[in-house]
Amino acid sequence: MKKTFLELKAMDRNVWIRFLGETLNGIAFMMLMPFFALYLKDKVDSLVQVGIVMALSPIAASIGSIIGGRIADLYGRKPIMIFSMVSNGIVMLGFLFFDSFMMYAVLSVLMGLCNSLFHPAASAMVADVTEPEKRTEAYGLLRMGHNIGAAIGPILGASIVVLSKDVIFITAAASLLFYAVLVAVFIRETMPTQKEEEKTNSEKGAWKVILADRVLMIYLLAGIVISMGFSQTEGMLPLHFDNEMKNIFGTNNPFPYLLALNGTMVVLFQFPISKWASDKPVGRMMLYGAVLFGVGLLAIGWLPKWFGAQGSEAWFVMSVMFLVYAVYTLGEMVMSPVQMTFVANLAPEELRGTYMGAASLQWICGGALGPLLGGFLLDQLLGHVLFSLLGIGCLVAGIVYISLDCMTEKKDAKQSGISV
Repeated sequence: MKKTFLELKAMDRNVWIRFLGETLNGIAFMMLMPFFALYLKDKVDSLVQVGIVMALSPIAASIGSIIGGRIADLYGRKPIMIFSMVSNGIVMLGFLFFDSFMMYAVLSVLMGLCNSLFHPAASAMVADVTEPEKRTEAYGLLRMGHNIGAAIGPILGASIVVLSKDVIFITAAASLLFYAVLVAVFIRETMPTQKEEEKTNSEKGAWKVILADRVLMIYLLAGIVISMGFSQTEGMLPLHFDNEMKNIFGTNNPFPYLLALNGTMVVLFQFPISKWASDKPVGRMMLYGAVLFGVGLLAIGWLPKWFGAQGSEAWFVMSVMFLVYAVYTLGEMVMSPVQMTFVANLAPEELRGTYMGAASLQWICGGALGPLLGGFLLDQLLGHVLFSLLGIGCLVAGIVYISLDCMTEKKDAKQSGISV
């Protein structure tokens, strides 16, 4: 315990400022997210339109992540992080003033574009100030901060939403603006000083380098399926529960309580798991995480349909779903920080932000495709089919991940002139 405390204390100040900001933002956003799809459902004409609104944000984010990563490499991490949070906070307030499918679509595009500028720069900053062997722990710490918010936010949101949805949007916007102030005042710029040759290569050939990186491309393709799974459990899952178990829970959707379990588990166990995984082969850790994640999705897909058909008791359903969601969360905790470490270690120093921007594309593509597929299948009451496809896809992605260790070794050996 003392050793863990000393290791946490030794983390760079920038990482701790980000930890505080992630915690505050996690509370604000997780007040909103469990109810966002249900909120849209009451405002638009169909679940397909809900899926479209939720998909437009990640589609727009594909542009923002590329721009954000390049700006972070050329002009620094800090300016783009501040701009992203301020602009996203302003867009969030827009949901208070409009009430139509078209305007929600516009706001979704702007929210995706502004929000996506932040993550490549912020992730690159963590890699800048953290030794390679400590990166999994640093990214795990940030996930822990986010999930402190995920543990508190849904329950707080459930209390507030019955009084006023406006308060939730205002709180989320205020949190973003406050985080921007923290970054502006306390975070130092960390962009590495580049040699002239590196700067020229960075400016002229960044995307040529990325597109030629076969390991990164395979990693991104496998990650799209994982991201589609996340997009369902974070946004569309309450609609699946509403479709299959309305006769059990009525209007008291169980989703916020599962999110609270997810957040609590991450708060308690994320850092120890990240520490345990930090000296293990990255591909193997991603495989373990993907398998647990996929099994969780399969159970999440089929059990609500079975419980709804049987008319099971609510206490029994919640007990089983807590267990299933714990398996899903364990997979998430093993896999997510190691994914960030994989990209950070793979990236050339002068292209770290650009690589992080490219890595964001897997989440953006999955976040766009997931709600579209989910909206269509959930409209047909085929949520079990949706989660089966994604669960099996995650198991396949895990097999792909394990092959990346071998490919990375060959790539490193080729660059160093050693035969493998």
